[in-house]
Amino acid sequence: MKKLLMVGMMSAMLVGLAACGSDADSKSAEPDKATPKTEEKEVAKKAETTKQDVNSDTDANKQTEEKQDKESTTAKEDTPTTEKTEEKTSEPAAQNDTTKETTDTAKTEEKTPEQKQAATAGAFSLTPAGFKQSAVAPKTGGTVSLVYLNTTPETADFGPLKVTVKQYKLESVTGANKKMDPYSPESYLANQDGFVVTADVVIENTSASNINYLAERIQINGGGISKGASLENFVPTAYQLSGSATSHNIFPAKSKREGAITYMLNKDNYYTLVHLTKLVVPNPNDFADKALPVKTTKAIDLDFRITE
Repeated sequence: MKKLLMVGMMSAMLVGLAACGSDADSKSAEPDKATPKTEEKEVAKKAETTKQDVNSDTDANKQTEEKQDKESTTAKEDTPTTEKTEEKTSEPAAQNDTTKETTDTAKTEEKTPEQKQAATAGAFSLTPAGFKQSAVAPKTGGTVSLVYLNTTPETADFGPLKVTVKQYKLESVTGANKKMDPYSPESYLANQDGFVVTADVVIENTSASNINYLAERIQINGGGISKGASLENFVPTAYQLSGSATSHNIFPAKSKREGAITYMLNKDNYYTLVHLTKLVVPNPNDFADKALPVKTTKAIDLDFRITE
């Protein structure tokens, strides 16, 4: 009996142990089953993350490619504009260069009033060619002829002042037919035939102070008669002899002035003066407030023949 009880107890214990072992196995299997599920979730999450990363990289690549395409397209579109801009910029530059060259040429070709007047056909000037042209004919009309021309310079040297006649000429006037101002000295030749002597004169002040000098006092002398000069009669304004703009008789220190002076002669005057004609150049001390250290105290006579 005891043995049977022991056997029974032993069997019960074995059954109990077997049941406990089975429960323990079941419980230990459950964590094992849970672990794979967790690992699967983590793997799935990593895969999804990787997928997102891949998609993100793909999107980034697409955006980069689209940006590059856009920049490329913009660059292509901008290139012609830049070229056009450069062309437009170069065109004004070329025009500016042309304008500058034209302006420079215009400046180079720009002439003084004297040169402009000399450039006019038949215009009088103090150049060798221009001096042969008549400033008398346009005012008197009729027939004006060049009778005599002298181009050999002569100088009256007083020291501080020098008076040089560079060239002079004699013109005859016949049948003057233009209406002239009766109050003008030039009308002297309106009603009679006569002559006009024109001299190209240079007055140089070599001193350190202004000199007062009256060029109109330079006289033609001969045969017992004298004729004073004019600074205006038949002399274009551009060629009138003047010491300064404010006073024709004041010649500034270290200056040189050039202009024309004229003499009008009727036939009787001419035939009296034609022999042994002199040009009498007055001494600067005749007009000076304070005596100048001149070489001579007298006037200086220059040979001034007015015929061949």
